[in-house]
Amino acid sequence: MKKNSPRRKIVDAIDFLTDSSFEQQVIDVTIDKISEFTDHPFHLYEGKRLEDMIGSIKANGVLTPVIVRNMGNGNYQMLAGHNRMNASKMAGLDTVPAVIKENITDEEAYIYVIETNLMQRSFNDMYPSEKAVVLEMRYRMITNQGRRTDIVNELQSLEVGELIKEDRVTDSRGRIGKEYGLSGRTIARLLRLNNLIEELKLAVDNENIALMTGVELSYISKDLQNHLYNECEEIGIKLSLKDAKNLKEIYNDNELSETEITKYLFSIEKAKINARTHKSISVSNEIIDKYFDESVSKKEVESIVEKALEEYFKDR
Repeated sequence: MKKNSPRRKIVDAIDFLTDSSFEQQVIDVTIDKISEFTDHPFHLYEGKRLEDMIGSIKANGVLTPVIVRNMGNGNYQMLAGHNRMNASKMAGLDTVPAVIKENITDEEAYIYVIETNLMQRSFNDMYPSEKAVVLEMRYRMITNQGRRTDIVNELQSLEVGELIKEDRVTDSRGRIGKEYGLSGRTIARLLRLNNLIEELKLAVDNENIALMTGVELSYISKDLQNHLYNECEEIGIKLSLKDAKNLKEIYNDNELSETEITKYLFSIEKAKINARTHKSISVSNEIIDKYFDESVSKKEVESIVEKALEEYFKDR
């Protein structure tokens, strides 16, 4: 933290609730002293969105302070503002304006991370793995609803500059489903994604594997998930929902191992090779000469063969 750094004041709802002064300082903090939140579950901006943020910071500075957690010895942990910090680094800044939170628990820190992302963008715009984290947090907060409400109030107050009150109602699956427009089955499926390794979560987010494929794979141990992912990458196989169900069934029978995974994947590849060989079947010269003379082009032959096959399979 810079000595004699400029100080600004913003309203903090937590101070409304716990302190008569209800004013909080914003201080410039050295970026190198801020670490990312452990296992930060959200994707950082890329492409045009990142470029726009960098351009804005270069032109106007960081207008909205980040929120960091004091870790002691002059070090901090990012709670809200990972994208702003990343863009600030790329814009060449050494410091960012920050609100410093003191003496908060790991659970409270996690609420800051989740809630600020929900405030910045729609739940529906999130990747599947991000939705899974949000829903899991909602369930975890059932027993600590009051503290979550306080933090939500604070974060909303940072947006509008005044205290916002929220009714304290205990969460339930029904309330969560209504809040996000999700059925109980969809919520259950999304929650399963939290049991995937990070590489498979990313594959689901990038639509390299289907969501339901990821759900089925989530029942397999993470050690075997790691082996499965690495083998798929090396062999070049994209798992289908049927494959995932088969592997899950083998796992439930206590018969899935790294060796069995490799054997299964090679059987998929062998089937593909056989299918490709079948597709490349050729017609003998004797058959060609029987039905076509030399004046017929290759394209015309292919067209006639296609029409003949259509007629053959019409009533089958």
